[in-house]
Amino acid sequence: METTIKHQNYTKLTDNELVTLSKKGDKESKETLFTKYKGFLVNEANKLTKSCGIDFEDSFGSLTYLFLCAIDSFNLKGNFTGYMKKFVQLKIKSDIGKRKAKMPYVPKEYPFYLRNLEEVMIVEEDLAHYE
Repeated sequence: METTIKHQNYTKLTDNELVTLSKKGDKESKETLFTKYKGFLVNEANKLTKSCGIDFEDSFGSLTYLFLCAIDSFNLKGNFTGYMKKFVQLKIKSDIGKRKAKMPYVPKEYPFYLRNLEEVMIVEEDLAHYE
């Protein structure tokens, strides 16, 4: 039930304004935020690929999902950039820590996966929309 609200220029809006519009179902505001922070997500996915040996596409998909969760959970207090980066990075650390705690017999160098607590399937068609 996402809609696009016609606005003159989304790139001139602040992050908080974009998040507010996104929470109201505006697709273009969410795409604008994604485009703005895609470089951060790519860098984080590259770090995971190098340090944990996981597939780039998988990690980028998981990080994109986390980014969208950060938009939904942001309470419009403070700075979205800081909140989103902390949200994504803490979730990664939490998942790595929980995996090691639950599976101590798994060697450290083995890859991990990012959990999807809502069990929403992340498929290529969904991600292609944001690229």
